[in-house]
Amino acid sequence: MKPMAKHINWGILGCAGIAGRSVIPAMESSANASLLGIASRDARKAREWAARFGIPKAFAGYQALLDDPEIEAVYIPLPNHLHAEWAIKAAASGKHVLCEKPMALNAAEVQKMAGAARGAGVLLMEAFMYRFHPQIEKALGLIRAGTLGDLRAVRSAFSFPFKGGPGDYRWRPEMGGGALYDVGCYPISAARLFFGGEPTSVFVRARFDRRRRVDMTSAVLLEFPGGRFASLGCSFESQFQSALEIVGTEGRLSLDRAFSAKLFDVEIRIVNGDAVRTIPVPATNQYALMIEHFGRAIQRGKPVRFPPSDAFRNMKVIDAAFESIRTGQAVRVTARP
Repeated sequence: MKPMAKHINWGILGCAGIAGRSVIPAMESSANASLLGIASRDARKAREWAARFGIPKAFAGYQALLDDPEIEAVYIPLPNHLHAEWAIKAAASGKHVLCEKPMALNAAEVQKMAGAARGAGVLLMEAFMYRFHPQIEKALGLIRAGTLGDLRAVRSAFSFPFKGGPGDYRWRPEMGGGALYDVGCYPISAARLFFGGEPTSVFVRARFDRRRRVDMTSAVLLEFPGGRFASLGCSFESQFQSALEIVGTEGRLSLDRAFSAKLFDVEIRIVNGDAVRTIPVPATNQYALMIEHFGRAIQRGKPVRFPPSDAFRNMKVIDAAFESIRTGQAVRVTARP
């Protein structure tokens, strides 16, 4: 039997801010990742990033990186409208793909990406790093143990005052800009995760920047089977929030930094009647945990914890959310292709 490789050789497509701030440091600290290459359409920028982070290889263009036989997996932090194109090309090159959220611009694109990965025999996963943080795993464990009774509601908000320059893709609707794609996808994902299923309908009201034509603030109501509801918010023009509250018949649980724990010590707050307790969760690198999970799945030939079907279902909800914004009506959701 061939011994399992100690490290997965990674490449990064694009010199995105999230890569420099979070993912590259996470790969450097990961137990099973080796960052071998970085690519940019600007060859000089690729060389500068390679020198800055001590990355062995710099590539002029994304395909050049995909053509390197030493690279086994790629991380894609490109603007949203490029996710499908380059994930499909990466799969065709035999690379496993960790793709930034949202996985694509719509569920149909996710389907094509999943089909490409399946056909090539490679793994594909959406990079929702928050799901790998111990606070999320502990919260799920508490809920499964019946700490909150029967779940009735999820309340969540992810917002920050966005100050990106005029050329930032988040201001461009054709590139997948706007708050719903950028931060709204997190509370939607969390509601599905904690309810353990899919919503049946979506109703959304949104405020748009008329000049840029992207949603700045959205209020989202998801209805789940059994008369359960998720009330979610996202915004590019509000004070920072990264909150998640799960409410049941016997108690409620809240996280103040559900999606952006970064390297902070955090805590889980639980209220049962008049009793209040907190569970401290020490600082950890949720990006490194995600990368290590993906690497182990590659090494062991096992499925990832959150397969492309999960990304597809999240995108179906986002598709319905945009339809609700357009029509002003609640939209039924089906998780089937």
